[in-house]
Amino acid sequence: MRIVLLELSKYGFAFLIMFYTAVSYYGAACKNESRKRVTYVLQNVFMFSIHILGYFILYINNSEDINYLILYFAQLIYLFMVVTVFDILYPKASRLLINNMCMLMSIGFIMNARLDYNKCMKQFIIACASTIICFFIPWLIKKVKSFRNMGWVYCAVGLVLLIGVLFSSRVYGANLVLSVGPVSVQPGEFVKILFVMFVASMFNKSVNFKQVAITTAMSAIHVIVLVLSKDLGAALIFFIVYVCMLYVATRRLDYMIAGLGAGAVASVAAYNVFGHIRQRVAIWKNPWATIDSSGYQICQSMFSIGMGSWFGFGLCQGMPKKIPVVEKDFIFSAIVEEFGVIFAVCLIMICLNNLILMMNIASRCKTVFYRLVAVGLGVTYGFQVFLTVGGAMKMIPMTGVTLPFVSYGGSSMLSSLVIFAIINGMYNMRQDEVGVNEKTGKAKKEKGK
Repeated sequence: MRIVLLELSKYGFAFLIMFYTAVSYYGAACKNESRKRVTYVLQNVFMFSIHILGYFILYINNSEDINYLILYFAQLIYLFMVVTVFDILYPKASRLLINNMCMLMSIGFIMNARLDYNKCMKQFIIACASTIICFFIPWLIKKVKSFRNMGWVYCAVGLVLLIGVLFSSRVYGANLVLSVGPVSVQPGEFVKILFVMFVASMFNKSVNFKQVAITTAMSAIHVIVLVLSKDLGAALIFFIVYVCMLYVATRRLDYMIAGLGAGAVASVAAYNVFGHIRQRVAIWKNPWATIDSSGYQICQSMFSIGMGSWFGFGLCQGMPKKIPVVEKDFIFSAIVEEFGVIFAVCLIMICLNNLILMMNIASRCKTVFYRLVAVGLGVTYGFQVFLTVGGAMKMIPMTGVTLPFVSYGGSSMLSSLVIFAIINGMYNMRQDEVGVNEKTGKAKKEKGK
C-alpha cells in the first residue's frame, strides 16, 4: 500500500502544481475582480493540497515520526495566517504575489524537511519571525516619505557591511558571512535591497551626466568588493540590476550599451586577475575532468536532473544528498530528481509569474523612486532565480546564490520576504492612488451635473 501511495503521489504533485500555475497566469490576466477572488481561493486550495501531500509522504517515509505532523500543522497555521493577515491589513495588496510567495515557501518547507528536519525547523522559525517584521513594511512605505532622500545612507551602510564581510572568515571558499556569537548573517542578501534603494534615490534626484557618473562609480565599488569577497553571484546581480535601473531611469540606450560593454571588459579582466573566477569557468566548461574534486558538485547535480524524468523518483525516493550543500545552491536539482521535470518547469513558471507581476507594478508607479525600486527588486529576484536554475543545469558557471523562498538560508528567507513586502507596499499605495482618483473623478462628474 505504501508503495502505491508513493507512486500515485508523484502524479499528484505534478498535476496539482500544473493547475496552480495555470490558475496563477489566469489570475494575472483576468480583469474581473470577482473572478480574481475565485482565482485566489483556487490557488490556496492547490497550495495547501501540495503541502499536506508532501508532509503525508514525509510522515509515512520516516516511520510515522510525529514530529513531521507537528511541523506540518505549525506550517499550515503559519501559511493560513500569512494569507489572512495580509488580506486584512492590506486588502489592496497583490494577493497573487502573496499566494505565489506562500506556494514557493511550501515547496521549500517540504524539500528542506525531506533533506534535514532540523534545518527545516530552523528555516520555519526564521520565516515566522521575518514575516512579523514584514507585516509593517507596506505601512512604513506609505507613511515615511523620506526613504527616497536617503541614498547616501543606503550606500554607506551597504559598503560598510560588504567591507566587513571581506575581512570575515571564509565559508566554502568565499567571504560571505558575519558571525555575532551563535548568530550568522549573510549581509550580501540585505545589501542587495540597500543597493537598489541607493540607485533609485540617486536617479530620483537627477539623471544628468554628473549624477550618473557618481552613481556608476559607487555601484562599481560595490561590485569590486563583492568580487574580492569571491561572492560572484551577488556581484553579477548588482551589475545587471544597475544596468537595468540605469536604462529605466534615463531611457538612454547608449548608457546601457556602454554599461554592458564595461561589464564585458571587467569580466575579462577579472578572469585574468582572479584565480577563483578561472576555476569556476573551468568547472563549468568541463566538470567531468575534475569529477573527484572541484567538479563533483555540478556533476552530481547533472546526474540528479538527468534521472528525474517527467514525474521524478518520488519524494524521499531519490538521492539528492549526494550533492554537497544541496539545500542551498542546488535545491533545484533535488526538486527535479524527486518531483520531476513537469514540477520543476511549473516552479520556474511561478517564479516568472512573480517577475511579470513585479514589472507590472513597477510600470504603474507614478513616482520615479518607487518605479525604480520596483524594477530593481524585480530584476534582483528574477536574475537570482536565473542564476540558481542556470547554475544547477550547467547553463552558466556556478554562482553560489539561493533560490528565493525555496533554498535553505535564514538571510535569504528574510531578504526575500522584505523584497515582496516592499513590492506589495508599492502596489497597495498605487491602488490607494487609483481609488482616490476614481472618487475625485466621480465628484467632478456629480458637480458638473
